Amino acid sequence: MKAYILDDELSAIEVLEIYLHKHFPEITVVGKNTKPIDAIDEIALLQPNLLFLDVQMPKLNGFEVLEQLPKPWPKVVFTTAYDKFAIDAIKYSAVYYLLKPLNLHELKNAIEKVTENLMHNYDYLRLQELLFNMKAQGSQKPKIAVKNNDAIEYLSIDEIIRCEADNNYTKIYLSGGKKIIVSKTLKEFELVLEQYNFLRIHQSHLINKEHLKRYIKTDGGSVILADGTELPVARARKDILNKNIDF
Repeated sequence: MKAYILDDELSAIEVLEIYLHKHFPEITVVGKNTKPIDAIDEIALLQPNLLFLDVQMPKLNGFEVLEQLPKPWPKVVFTTAYDKFAIDAIKYSAVYYLLKPLNLHELKNAIEKVTENLMHNYDYLRLQELLFNMKAQGSQKPKIAVKNNDAIEYLSIDEIIRCEADNNYTKIYLSGGKKIIVSKTLKEFELVLEQYNFLRIHQSHLINKEHLKRYIKTDGGSVILADGTELPVARARKDILNKNIDF
């Protein structure tokens, strides 16, 4: 396996390179760089099949670098020290990542996952989904990309009325009566959607605050949404709901 390391901290590159040389002899580091702009051409030339990519870098961040690389992309392991939203988005998209400072155990886990999926193309859709959702952050009319079977659907945030847990799947209910089922847990959707005024009111329910029409506090508590759906409010979630509604 040929690896390339892009990180604006030289010390981080050196630590990772030592770990790879000592514990992963099957991986050869064919290139490394601290400058994102210079690295783009090098990566295209060297064609590694594994890329360790820092998220926070000057001039270009890791996501912007990835967008400028020719396809097919190598397997990507993101590295980051902070940025909660980036970490949540990476988790949501099921893409591999490492937190700094580097931990050997987590590095082994990431490489095992990369190796398991090296012969598959699942990561391409995952990365496409991730890049779209990172772009949507802060936009006036944000959308979210969700992988549905072998394709990606782009959903307007304001069209999502609610999300409902179904074991390891999530049912997404949209304006107009449309429903789609996605193979992600409700917790994964909560990580990405909580910044867009979505509230977890129950173990099984995540609602869009913009579609909340009525909050009934009697008989255990429930909410009525714009499509007429009535959902229970978990006792442990009542305080959160009370703090986040403006009736």
